[in-house]
Amino acid sequence: MAEAGVFSSREMVEMAIQTEQNGYAFYTEAASKARADSVRSLLEWLAGQEKQHEEVFRGMLDKPELHIPAEEYPGQREAFVQALLESRVLPDRETGLRSLQRMTEDDQIIQFALGFEKDTILFMLEMRDLVAPAGRDTVNKLIAEEKGHMRRLLDLRKELGLA
Repeated sequence: MAEAGVFSSREMVEMAIQTEQNGYAFYTEAASKARADSVRSLLEWLAGQEKQHEEVFRGMLDKPELHIPAEEYPGQREAFVQALLESRVLPDRETGLRSLQRMTEDDQIIQFALGFEKDTILFMLEMRDLVAPAGRDTVNKLIAEEKGHMRRLLDLRKELGLA
């Protein structure tokens, strides 16, 4: 960490890259397991989105400026980010693939994907406050895309009569 109790912008971006890599691995494997063509197609598209987001984050590594927002108490942000990291549904590639082995229905895959997308949005909201002001527009665009992923997953559930 850059300073005691503060994640650096670079560390947050590196965590975001890892999150996107985990998502890519999950969506790629989930697509091969999906039963319905519409589910498979969406999962393949989401895997591609994860790759694109990874590249965007890699581009942000060149600008590792640290922005330290105000906290109500020392260590508040670090504690929250740590809680986000510990409670996410897809903390690493292996967890996603193990979870996928237990899934037998497309709806289980979609539900897991919704949890992953939600966790990603929460993480990016926190990251947005730590990146340099110039990077915030990029993070805002990625947050909007993640919200779109959730919308598409929810729409697919409705189309399949699962909602």
